[in-house]
Amino acid sequence: MKSKAKKIVSLCIIAVLVCVLVAANVACYVMKDMIDQVLVGNAKADDATLQAQAANGESLAEQIAGEGMVLLKNDELLPLNKTNVTKVNVFGWSATQWIGGGSGSGRVVTSMSNWKTTTGLLEALTAYGIEYNEEIINMYREFKSSRSAYSQGTLDTTENRFYTLVEPDINGSSYTQTMKENALNYSDTAIVVIGRITGESTDAPIKQYKEKASQATDNTRTYLEISTEEEALLNYVCENYDNVVVVINSVATMELGFLETIDGIDAALLTGGTGVNAATAIPKVLYGDIVPSGKLSDTYAYDLTTAASYANSCAQGTSTYTNASGLYPIGRSSNAKGNFKDVWYADYIEGIYVGYKWYETADAEGFWDSAFAMDTWGVTGYENIVQYPFGYGLSYTTFDWNIVGREPKAGATLTKDGTITVTVRVTNTGNVAGKDVVQLYSNPPYTPGGIEKASVNLVGFAKTNALEPGEHQDVEISVRVRDLASYDCYDLNGNGNYGYELDKGTYELKVMTNAHEVAMHGKNELIVEYNVASAIFYDTDDVTGNPVENKLTGDDSLDYGISIDGENTGANVKFMTREDFNGTFPLTNVNKRSIPAEVKAHNLYTKAHANDFINNDDPAVTFGASTDHKVYADGQITELGYTLGADYDAEEWDEVLDQVTLSEAKNLVLHGYTQTNPLASIGKPKTKDADGPAQIGSFNMKDSGVGYPNATVMAQTWNSNLIYVYGQVFGKEAKALGYQGWYGPAVNIHRSPFGGRNYEYYSEDGYLSGVMGANAIKGAKNVGIYSYLKHLVVYDQETARDGLYTWLTEQSLREIYLKPFEIAVKEGGCLGMMSGYSRLGSIWSCGSYGLITGILRNEWGYEGAILSDYADHHEYMNMDEALRAGADLWMDGVGNGGSFKCETTSNTFNLQLRRATKDVLYMWLNTNYTAKNFDPTQDFQVKEAKSWWIPIVAAVDVVGVAGLAVWAVFTLKPSKKKDAE
Repeated sequence: MKSKAKKIVSLCIIAVLVCVLVAANVACYVMKDMIDQVLVGNAKADDATLQAQAANGESLAEQIAGEGMVLLKNDELLPLNKTNVTKVNVFGWSATQWIGGGSGSGRVVTSMSNWKTTTGLLEALTAYGIEYNEEIINMYREFKSSRSAYSQGTLDTTENRFYTLVEPDINGSSYTQTMKENALNYSDTAIVVIGRITGESTDAPIKQYKEKASQATDNTRTYLEISTEEEALLNYVCENYDNVVVVINSVATMELGFLETIDGIDAALLTGGTGVNAATAIPKVLYGDIVPSGKLSDTYAYDLTTAASYANSCAQGTSTYTNASGLYPIGRSSNAKGNFKDVWYADYIEGIYVGYKWYETADAEGFWDSAFAMDTWGVTGYENIVQYPFGYGLSYTTFDWNIVGREPKAGATLTKDGTITVTVRVTNTGNVAGKDVVQLYSNPPYTPGGIEKASVNLVGFAKTNALEPGEHQDVEISVRVRDLASYDCYDLNGNGNYGYELDKGTYELKVMTNAHEVAMHGKNELIVEYNVASAIFYDTDDVTGNPVENKLTGDDSLDYGISIDGENTGANVKFMTREDFNGTFPLTNVNKRSIPAEVKAHNLYTKAHANDFINNDDPAVTFGASTDHKVYADGQITELGYTLGADYDAEEWDEVLDQVTLSEAKNLVLHGYTQTNPLASIGKPKTKDADGPAQIGSFNMKDSGVGYPNATVMAQTWNSNLIYVYGQVFGKEAKALGYQGWYGPAVNIHRSPFGGRNYEYYSEDGYLSGVMGANAIKGAKNVGIYSYLKHLVVYDQETARDGLYTWLTEQSLREIYLKPFEIAVKEGGCLGMMSGYSRLGSIWSCGSYGLITGILRNEWGYEGAILSDYADHHEYMNMDEALRAGADLWMDGVGNGGSFKCETTSNTFNLQLRRATKDVLYMWLNTNYTAKNFDPTQDFQVKEAKSWWIPIVAAVDVVGVAGLAVWAVFTLKPSKKKDAE
């Protein structure tokens, strides 16, 4: 009996081990791509090429940081004298934990498990030959050795310390009297570092969490204000040191009023996130080797609650529907450790009045001088509301500007298809060489009750070369008349037009030093006025000639008739109007309301929705035809491949697509995470895509490149040519590392300073964002890298991002949030986009037919691919819906593939699958066609690293199976002895 029991136990163990072996093999098969990312990486170029690319990138990163830092204040202290100031005291715990970027998929890393920078201020000072007081720095490191990593824990507990502020009390035990005296003897110059980091999945909090402080939480100050400990430190330093420089190492827009209220701060430099190594530019700026030329890409207000978007943004928390029973799970709550929780919404009540367009228009209307402003904020006057306007930045030299050319002449009547060119002569009137930025803004005529218009709108800019003292440069800025148009989605002026138009009246073009101050030549303001004699309508697209009209407004919305402003769903959103800012400025949000029945019916994607798109008369689609048309052979794109890449409508497409098999097409479209899968029938190889707007491969990749300054710093360069070069250098390194596609750049809007991923985005302004994104994309494309522009669209907050209903006007959608995408497509040749987690109105953005087919494809003529964001929320993110809306790739990741919850057998489905296959192919082929025309000597071969671990797994399988078989044989072999009874 004992022998039989042993046999049973042995057989059970063998069965379990067989199951484990099978499960392990299945897991390896399912997760092959992820395992390859971690263990194998890509087929890279040789070490010499990689080192050369990295060296070029590091040099460029430092140039971007140098031009993107903004000198905010300088009371004749900077530049420092390297002969006299050889030692400095560096204060502020953040100096030991330098911020290169944010947390999440847009981060910069030194390794897969470490998001920290290699070079911060301290290392940069040492490299520059400046000594710093190590006694203070060592004390900071003992106080807390590192910044806490991001987690999904509740912010109010110690589980998530990512947003915790760390600063020892200057009057506490950490600073001994001896230490203070030593520091005073060490140097009379002090640099105080203020650091703020933000990240993906959670927005910055409106209270402060503190480390090792007597008051663990401060509910009176937001994360974007200085803490009481930082304030006390600044007061102490200013009282005891002759020279005080504040360095703002923040990837978020902060309240910086303390730079004025604390007496003794001599200078302030905004560095932003400097990437992995580009902090080397900081001492070069401080000591004058680099003359500051950066300009702000955001408005810096004394009080962030003065923003029109504040009450209905992530800063005020989430708004939830009260009758959402039966609709979840639809999204993750960031405060619930990944558990599905609420149904959220956000009202963009401010309309087009975002950032400087709000602050400057409110000033034009006298809002900041009103009793409303005094009652609400306790101050009046623009100068007490805005500290640093959009476009602001100081220099070590001075410039004179003068308009030396204008075409047409001032006072002329503008024509529909005309162009305005303004030539500005910039002369360096200072003592050192420097660059300057010329900014051109429009001020259209506004009629109360008519089309909503901002009084200041950026329409053009240019950065000069480095001008020597006395040298001048003529800068030419051209603006199309149609770029002065506003989008009237409601026919507010009553002329029967719904779309882009120019009202009749006087249009001012202002040459400005920032969004608030008009440039002067002597006593003359640099303003040019033009006339529009009668209304001009732009009812067709400038590229395609296709009709431009409301696609998402009213009962005719292409998304199931649900208007994105909520007007036909009972949402009753009251949008702010310039006609009555006092009466419509939102002081509080409506944080709970019922979800309308019409919206509830369309909350989840069901087969009924699929039936809306099915047309039984659609023609059948051929898959797997027996032809031999190759787009890639012998390691190179074929002549046929380049023919297809040159023309989306080439007649050869039909035969090539007929050849693709159904299984290949599904494999391509359904499994789009970090790759586009091969199509063996036509020779297309597998191509590798990587995340990282500021560093290729920074997120979950084995092979990563140079870590650049964050996107906001790039925008602050106001140097579109430099960002084009960045795209090229970035693209060349990506190719050398074995990538063909880039998850970046990202052009969402800084709608609120509290947005967790603002560090990935350029600006509060859609035009500036679009120009920067377009140039980065164009540069990368010219060297053979296609870009997935992120995140389509109105994805402007992290808290409650999953399935967030976003209600806004079609005017603000087109003029603010879609503007950078449109510029990137039309001027940057963008052929890839990634959607967001949120909804446009009530429809998941990647499933919005009105957006993707209605506007992007039918209006703009967009011919590229659209990729979902990480598809882990199937209840509202569904690839079947996305395909029928005009999207192409499913970012399946781990265990998220194959989520076709609806029918997959109709001719309609096959047509969409074929179209998506074509879009993905065209994205790759057109990119390489463009790159070949740019430089025919480039290498376009796609190389794939060998999965060396597969033979090892196979060997383990063989040994394991053999061992288990032998064990089973011996177990089942009859015993020679009978068991004792």
